[in-house]
Amino acid sequence: MKKDYEIRLATQVRGKWWRVDYVNKEGRMEFETVEALDVQEAISLTNTILRRKYHAREKKVRK
Repeated sequence: MKKDYEIRLATQVRGKWWRVDYVNKEGRMEFETVEALDVQEAISLTNTILRRKYHAREKKVRK
């Protein structure tokens, strides 16, 4: 089973804002911008966002 995404890089943009780059399962590079105190929190928040995003798509496809 192939993962829906793979996080590649987390970069601090300004203050508490982080840009987290990831590759989706189609192979396209995309990014999410999150507010976090450090890189671990930014990655954790992005994982939560992406898990919900791709899980919701799977539910729609099944119905």
